[in-house]
Amino acid sequence: MKYGKFIDAEKALSFQLSFLSKAVSNDPVKYFMNYIYIEPSDKGEGLLGVATDGRRLHLVDPINDVTVKILGLTQGYWKVFKDSGPRRLWAARLEDSETKEFQYPNWRKAIPSGESKYETNFDGFSTKGSGLNKNHIGLAKFIHNFPEVTALNLKFIQDLGAGFDWRVNWYGSGKSLKFTEGDRTAVIMPMTID
Repeated sequence: MKYGKFIDAEKALSFQLSFLSKAVSNDPVKYFMNYIYIEPSDKGEGLLGVATDGRRLHLVDPINDVTVKILGLTQGYWKVFKDSGPRRLWAARLEDSETKEFQYPNWRKAIPSGESKYETNFDGFSTKGSGLNKNHIGLAKFIHNFPEVTALNLKFIQDLGAGFDWRVNWYGSGKSLKFTEGDRTAVIMPMTID
């Protein structure tokens, strides 16, 4: 692979990119999903970033203008080499000549639309540090209150980050859930229960 621009994002500059990197696939067959994909924002100006592993999708729209300018982010595929949470992220942009055969999935189709059947708020949590029992109680209440049994991957929920108030839209049994917090969106498919 040929890489062009390399970035070393720290602290505030890595926050949105770190969120995106949590949903990057590591599947060698779905190689086109092993990257953060950056394209023009749907909000008119700036850039958006999206990443998906096929079971969840993370979207930032728009990416902070300061982050774009300081890091020199451009449209295209970005490979994450190191992600130390929201503290530091290393990534590089693939040269366009390397991505001719790539076609990023039509991620817009994965975002639920229309009126949700149930809405709630969810406080992001961490399994590290103090407050673990409080987090377990909050998570149990959150999942228990859905209108129907809904199984969610705990890792996906934890990757939303601690201390954030997410707006959650539930669209029905077996359908994707949409989590929204500011400029960030996560779409998570529930797990199948037999």
